Amino acid sequence: MPLLQTHALTRRFPGVLALDHVDFAAEAGEVHAVCGANGAGKSTLMNLLSGTITPTSGTISVNGETVSFVSPADARDAGIAIVYQEFSSIPELTVADNIFLGREFCGRFGAIDRRAASRAAADLLGRYGISLRPDALVGSLGVADRQLVEFARALATDARILILDEPTAVLSISEQAKLFGVIRTLRERGLLVLYISHRLEEVFEIADRVSVMRDGALVATREKSALTSSELVRLMTGRDVAANTAPALLVEGRRTALKLEGISENGVPLELREGEILGLAGLVGAGRTSIAHRIAGLRPRDGFSAALFGAALPDDPARVLAAGVVYMTEDRKRDGIFAPLAVTSNATAASLDRFALGSFLRLRRERAQAGEVLRGLRLVAASLDTPIGSLSGGNQQKVLFARALLARPKVLICDEPTRGADVGAKEEIYAVLRRLAAEGVAIILISSELNEVLALSHRIAVVRHGRITAVMDNAGLDEHALLVAATGAGSKNAAA
Repeated sequence: MPLLQTHALTRRFPGVLALDHVDFAAEAGEVHAVCGANGAGKSTLMNLLSGTITPTSGTISVNGETVSFVSPADARDAGIAIVYQEFSSIPELTVADNIFLGREFCGRFGAIDRRAASRAAADLLGRYGISLRPDALVGSLGVADRQLVEFARALATDARILILDEPTAVLSISEQAKLFGVIRTLRERGLLVLYISHRLEEVFEIADRVSVMRDGALVATREKSALTSSELVRLMTGRDVAANTAPALLVEGRRTALKLEGISENGVPLELREGEILGLAGLVGAGRTSIAHRIAGLRPRDGFSAALFGAALPDDPARVLAAGVVYMTEDRKRDGIFAPLAVTSNATAASLDRFALGSFLRLRRERAQAGEVLRGLRLVAASLDTPIGSLSGGNQQKVLFARALLARPKVLICDEPTRGADVGAKEEIYAVLRRLAAEGVAIILISSELNEVLALSHRIAVVRHGRITAVMDNAGLDEHALLVAATGAGSKNAAA
C-alpha cells in the first residue's frame, strides 16, 4: 500500500486549471522526484499535499486513510512537512527559535524555555550534520545557511513524508553532498521524500522514482533506472532541448564597459567589455554576491572603485541604475518581487520613468511593453494582472528578468538568474542573455551551477574571500578545472 496517494486530485483557479485529475502514488522508504516545467502543476500539487490550499475535487490518502487538510497544521498532524524553495524563517529570531516556531519549549508559568530549545536544536543539528549555531540570528546568516534552517525546521516535526522544493538551489557542492547524505538516511529510516528540482543531475543522483507533470497533468511515473536525461527533458517539455555550449561571440575591439580596480588579488584591473559575458565562479560564501552588491551601490565600495565607460560609477543604487547598471537579485522573495502587486507592476518597477506623463502613468503603453517582453520569456500566468506572489518560482524569476530588460541595461549583473527555472525556461533565458551580449550589453553572471557558467561565459573570474583570484578564458575549461580553481586547490591562473 502506498504511503501517499491521490485520486483524481484537481485544483481550479479563476481561468486556470492548475491540477487536472492527478492520480499519484509514492511509497515509504523512497526518494520520489517530481519534475516538470514552470507552471506544470508541481507547486500546486505540493501546496495541496501540505495543506496550504484545498482541492477543488479529488482525494488525498496517507497510509490508506483518506485525509482532508484545511491548513498546514492539519498536514503536519498527518505527518507531512514541506521545505519551500523560498524562505519562511523569521530573520529576527535565532536558529533554535525558528526550528521550533509554533512548538516552543515552555517552562514554569508558561515562559518560553530558550535553553531547552537551544539544547534540542543543537542535538537535532548535530544528528544531521548541519553546522549552525542554535543561538545565531537567522538574519545574520547567508542564503545557504538560511536554507539549512528551513530544512532543520521540517526535520523537527517528526514527519513521515518530507517535501523538498528545490532544496539545493543555493547550496555549495559540499553542502549538497551533506544534504544528500541526510536524505539517504531519511530514506533508510522509512520516510518518503518528495524531491522537486529542476537540476536533472540531482534527480538522477538521489531519486528512486520520477513522476513528470506537464500542463497540470501527471504524464508519467518511471523508475529512475529506466530513464535517460534526454527522455526526461522530452517528458517535461514535450520537445527536445538542445545542449548548451560556450558562446563563440568575438568581443575584441569592443569598448570597455565596466572597469573595476582594487578587486583582484594581483592588483590588475578587471575590465568587462561590451558584449562580453563574464562568469563569477566560487563556492557559496566566496563573496560573489558581495562584489555584485558593491558594483550596484547596495554596499559601500570600500577597497575598490568602478568606472562605467570611463566615468566613475555613482555609489548609490538609484544613480547606478540610472547610469545603466542593472542588478538582478539572487533572493527574489526578500529583495526582488512585490508579492501583492500585478505582474505588470513588478516588470516595470525599474523603468517607470519611461511610462510617465507628468504625474501619471501611461498604463496602456506600460502594459504593452511589459507584455511584449514577458511573451518573449514565455511567462505562464493567467493574465498580466495576476499578483506575482501567486506564480511559481520560475515564473516569478521570468518577471524579474523582464524588469531587468525593460530597464535597458548597459551592464547587467545576473545573480542566480535561472534559480527555480525548468530546463525549457533556462534555455529561453540563455538565449536572451546571448542576444543581449550580441547587442553589446556587458553581462556579469553569478551562478552556483558550474555547467551554466561554462555554457554562457566568455571569461570566468574565480572569487575567494571576496577577491578575484584568477580570470580565465573559457576555452578548454571544464567543471573539474573550475572547481579546483574555486577551492584554491590548484594554481591555474590567467591574466585579467
